[in-house]
Amino acid sequence: MRQPASVLAAAALLPLLLMGATACQSVSEGAAVAPAAVPAVPVDDGVPGSDGDPAAPAPAVVPATAKDARVGDSVRVPGRQVGQHLQVVLNAYVDPAVSVEKNFAPVAGKRWVAASMSFVNVGGASYGALGSMWAYDGEGQRHAIVPTGELTTGKPLVFDSLEVGERAEGWVVFEIPESARIVRLQYQDANTQANSGGGFWAV
Repeated sequence: MRQPASVLAAAALLPLLLMGATACQSVSEGAAVAPAAVPAVPVDDGVPGSDGDPAAPAPAVVPATAKDARVGDSVRVPGRQVGQHLQVVLNAYVDPAVSVEKNFAPVAGKRWVAASMSFVNVGGASYGALGSMWAYDGEGQRHAIVPTGELTTGKPLVFDSLEVGERAEGWVVFEIPESARIVRLQYQDANTQANSGGGFWAV
C-alpha cells in the first residue's frame, strides 16, 4: 500500500527533530549559548616592561641611559636653522653649589646643584639665544635652571648669541629638593618642531 506524501515527509523529518530536542536538553533552560572563547589580546598601555598587564607594577624610573655623554664629553647640537651647530661640553658638576653671596641660599628644604657648561659655535651661521636646560632626579622629576649669580666655583653662563667660532662658558644652577639625587642633565635647543636638537649627560 502506497503511503501518502505527507506521511513520508513527516517520517523523514522525525530524526532531525529528535536530534534537535537532544541538543536542547544539553543546555539548561533559559541559558544563552556563549560564543567560542576568543584569546585575550595584550593591550599596550605604553608602560615599558608591563606586557600589557595592568596589575603589573610600573618599572622603576631610570632616566640615565648608556648612550648619555659624561663629564668632559662634548655633544654636537643642531640649531633651528640650517647651518647652526653648537659643540656643547659638560665640564664639571658640583653638588651642592654655593653662592659667593653669604646671605643668598636656596629656600628651606632645597639645595642647589650646578654644572659648568661650554658652548662653541661650530656651524656656518650665527647662533641665537640658548635653548633650555634641565636636571633630572632619580624619580624622573625635571628641574629647571634658577638664577643665582656667581658661585664659589665660578660665574654664571650668559650669552645672547654666538657668532661662528665664538665660545661661551659658565655655570648653570638647578634648585632641587634636599632628598633628590640628580642623575642626568639635558640641553635642548629652542626648536619646538623637533626633539633631536639636544644632548644628555649622566652625572
